Amino acid sequence: MIRRYTLLLMFCLTLVACGSQRAQPAPTPTLQGASTLFAQPTRAPRVTPSPTPLSAIEFELNRTVARMERAVQTASLDTYLSFVWTGDPIFRAEHTAWARDWVEHPLAVFEAELFNIRTLSPETAIARMSWRWRQATRTGDDSAGGTTMSVIFYRQDDRWLFAGEHWTTAEVPGFRLYYLTDVVDNSQQARAMLDYLPEVHAAVTRAFAYAPQQIAHIKLYESPTVLFNWTRLSQPDLTSWNAPGQAIKLTLTPIGTAPDEAVVAREYTRFLLFELAGGARERFPWWLEEGIAEYGGSLFSTLSQRNRTFKRIAALALAPETADERLLRWDELTDPAALSADERDLAIRQAFVLVHYLTEVHGIEARNAWIRAIASGQSPDTACQSVLGLSFGELDTAWRAWLPSLL
Repeated sequence: MIRRYTLLLMFCLTLVACGSQRAQPAPTPTLQGASTLFAQPTRAPRVTPSPTPLSAIEFELNRTVARMERAVQTASLDTYLSFVWTGDPIFRAEHTAWARDWVEHPLAVFEAELFNIRTLSPETAIARMSWRWRQATRTGDDSAGGTTMSVIFYRQDDRWLFAGEHWTTAEVPGFRLYYLTDVVDNSQQARAMLDYLPEVHAAVTRAFAYAPQQIAHIKLYESPTVLFNWTRLSQPDLTSWNAPGQAIKLTLTPIGTAPDEAVVAREYTRFLLFELAGGARERFPWWLEEGIAEYGGSLFSTLSQRNRTFKRIAALALAPETADERLLRWDELTDPAALSADERDLAIRQAFVLVHYLTEVHGIEARNAWIRAIASGQSPDTACQSVLGLSFGELDTAWRAWLPSLL
């Protein structure tokens, strides 16, 4: 009984204490307490617009692509380019040239389709893009085609603009490499290239005593089919591409490995020539550009590979003018389109051996001075006279007389 009264008394005292605590005024915050109070996050009202629903973005992107498709079908260059992003000068130059190709070679069919659309931000979207095309004036297996590629769009001024292939990029001195990591993953091949690109830069710039001021952009495509679809629809035999103001376009090898050092050195040499000539490609005869580029690539060739070319050209030097297989005269090489594939290949190899001869007989400095003279606007003959003290005809005669020594 006493225990029950004791418990009851303790309960009443507790109620009184609680009541007195609630009646006390709230304490005034100290300086430290006030800082803590105002440091707490607060829920601010939303000041940015709600993200556009993906369904609305899909509709807008498909509308952009439909308008691009219609512009291709009607060969309207300006209309098409109004839907192309201008923020990347390299892509803009490449895609403008691609569009001019279908203006010059009209298409009877062009159909484009987007799928797997995703947003990376309110202003950036990526998708897979397929297109199918057929030329109007040509027939045959190579007059039609198509491809699928991961692409990117940017929202600008309340509309979506096409920004081309969706690349991942990496840089080493002298180069910016573009490769695929979205659906197709070429990260392993890109790493292999990034490992050897500094060596290519060092070898080519040392050989020609010139380091380009501009970065060389290299775009790595998965196959020649994809490359030519993104370069020139009228040239289905393309396996690489290199033009002033554009990226160097290369592909993986047929077994899926990265292009080797010799291929990249060849194209980097060509890039160097473009810069020496101020972007004026026509200053070099096409066969001489090819021959110098091959010489740059040969910096990474084996001795046996070079010797096979030397011996082939040397053997042809002994053939009479009337022979079916003989060396070509340089004046026969004005128009590469008029030559067969075998004749173009022979012309390139001849020019490579001529550059090798200049190096061996007249020296590296004289060869480079001759190349710079041509890059500055001199003809090969004028450059020969100003640098070597002989005409191009005399150089050619001496070269042909020297060739048998290679056998």
